[in-house]
Amino acid sequence: MKKIFSLLLILTLVLSLTACGTSKTDGGSTPAAETPAEKHIVNLGITAFPTNTNPFIQTMQADHNALRMYETLVIQDAKTLEFKGILADSWTASDDGLEWTVKLKEGIKWQDGEAFDADDVMFTYGIILDNMENENASFSRKADVKSIEKIEKLGDYEVKFTTKTPVANFLDTPLQVIYIVPEHIFGAMPLAEMLEFTNPNPIGTSPWKLVGEFNPQNTELEYERYEDYYGTKPNVDGLLFILFENSDTMYQAFKAGSIDMFSPSGTQAEELESDPNVKVLKNLQPKLTEIGINSSDDPRSTVNKSLKIKEVRQAINLALDKQKLVDDVLKGVGYAGTTIVPTSAGKWHLPGEHEYSPEKAIALLEKAGFTDFETVQISGRDVKVRKNAEGDTLSFRMALLTDGYAWHYRDSALYIVKWLEEVGIGLELQSIDGSALGDMMNLDADNFCDFDMYIWGWTPGYDPGFILTVLTTDQIGGRQEVMYSNPKYDALVDLQITQVNEAERLETVHEAQKIILEDAPYIPLYYQGYYDAYRTDKYEGFIQFAGDGTIFNNETYINIKPVSK
Repeated sequence: MKKIFSLLLILTLVLSLTACGTSKTDGGSTPAAETPAEKHIVNLGITAFPTNTNPFIQTMQADHNALRMYETLVIQDAKTLEFKGILADSWTASDDGLEWTVKLKEGIKWQDGEAFDADDVMFTYGIILDNMENENASFSRKADVKSIEKIEKLGDYEVKFTTKTPVANFLDTPLQVIYIVPEHIFGAMPLAEMLEFTNPNPIGTSPWKLVGEFNPQNTELEYERYEDYYGTKPNVDGLLFILFENSDTMYQAFKAGSIDMFSPSGTQAEELESDPNVKVLKNLQPKLTEIGINSSDDPRSTVNKSLKIKEVRQAINLALDKQKLVDDVLKGVGYAGTTIVPTSAGKWHLPGEHEYSPEKAIALLEKAGFTDFETVQISGRDVKVRKNAEGDTLSFRMALLTDGYAWHYRDSALYIVKWLEEVGIGLELQSIDGSALGDMMNLDADNFCDFDMYIWGWTPGYDPGFILTVLTTDQIGGRQEVMYSNPKYDALVDLQITQVNEAERLETVHEAQKIILEDAPYIPLYYQGYYDAYRTDKYEGFIQFAGDGTIFNNETYINIKPVSK
C-alpha cells in the first residue's frame, strides 16, 4: 500500500507542477514535465511468509514464493502438463533408462552478469550427492536425487546423469524440483555456512529479480521484471506478495482493490460471485490435508504412548465424518480423504471410499483394551475419556496452526473434537504457528516431537513420487513430521520409482498406499479444493494449471497483462 500511495503522490506532484504554469527564458517556454509511465505491479495476497531464499534448505510450502528468481532444468507446461525445457534446451534417455543427457541453453546470464553453464548444474547436484551419507548435511532435497549414481560434465553446456536403476519420473523428480544455484556464490562457502546461509540477496536466472534484501520478518516480498531475461519476459513490471494476518483482512483488501488476486474461503467466494469486476475459479490441484500422528520412539518425544497402538489410530480415522468437513468447511470444493495420494492424481490414487463408523471405532478401542472411562479437564471442560487397565488415557494434544492459510484446519478441528469425544477420545487444541511446529521436527530441537498430533497439509503434484517419499524412513528429520518407519513401505516406494512399466508401477504405488492406510501414521482428512479469485477490471490472461488448478503459477505471472482501457 505504501508503494501505491507513493506512486499516486508522485503523479499528483507532477500534475500540480504542470498546471501551475511555465517559466519563460529568452521568450520561450520550458516543456511541461513528462508524466512517468505507469508501472503495473500485480499485488498478490498471502497468509504465510517465506522463511528463507536458500533452495538447499527450503522446506516450507510458503518458501516457494521466495525462490522465484531461480529456475529448474525443466518444467511442466501449465496447459498440457508436458515437460518443456527452461535451463535445459533438450534431453535424451538411453535405451536402458539409466542415462539422461541434458543439453543446456547457451547465452544465459545470472542476474549479476555472470554466465550460466554446466558448472552451475554440476555444483548444484554434486554438492547434494556428495553429502548423501553426511547426516549433518541437511539438504532438503536429498530424497529427490537419491536415484542418481553420478553426474558428469560432457561440455560447457551438456551434462549426463547416470541413475542406479531406471527412474519412471526422472523429468519430474529431480529435474523439475531442483533449483539451480550459482556456483560462483554458493561454491565459495564451506558446507556448514552454506546450510545456514539465509541468502538475503539471491541471484537467479529467472524473469523475476528480488527488490531489496530478503527478510523473513517483512510483510511484503517484491519482484521486478528482469529486463535482461533470456526468454519470454512478463507483460507486467513486477509482483508484490503481501502478507495478511488472516483470510478476513485479505478478503477486505481484495474487495477494496488493494490486491489483485488471492484465494478466498468458500463463504467469501460465494459473496464475490455477484461482483462484476471479479472472477472466481475452483482450484482442484492436488492437495492433501491430514492429521499427522507422532510415531517417534525417541526418548525425548512427549507423545502419549497410547497413540503407538495401531487400533487407536485406526479408530480415530473411523470416527471422523470427513464428507461433512468437505460439505461444511470446504463448501463442497474437495473430496473426503482416504489415502495420501490425492484424487486429482488420477489413476495413482488408490480407489475406495472413506468409512465413517463411530460404532467400529468404539469396537476397535475396546479391542485395544480401552474399556474403562475417566473424566479429565480439557480447556476448562470436563471430558469423559477412555482408559485401559494400566491407566493410560485417550487424551491427546493436537497442534493447531495459527497461520492464515490454516483457516480450514481450525474450522475442521471443532468438528474433530466433537466426533472424537463421542467415541471416548479427548483432544486439547494447542495453537502454534507453522514455523514453530516445523522446529519441533528438527532432530536437534530441545522440544523435539513435543506433540501428539497435528493438522497440516501438502501440495504434492500430479505424480505420486513426492508424496510417497514423505513417509519413508530416510525422511525422518527431513520432510517427514511424524517419525514413522516401515521397511516394507520404504521398499515399495524405492521400487515404484524404478518401474518404467506404468502398469507395474501403478500396482506398487497402490500397495504402498494400503500400508499407510493400515498403519495410519497419517489420517487423510480431505483433498481440499480451493477458490482462486482475481480482479477482471485490472488484469487479464490468467491461466489455470492443468485446466482446473491454481492460477498462482509461473505461466500466469508471465502471461497476465493490464486490461485494455
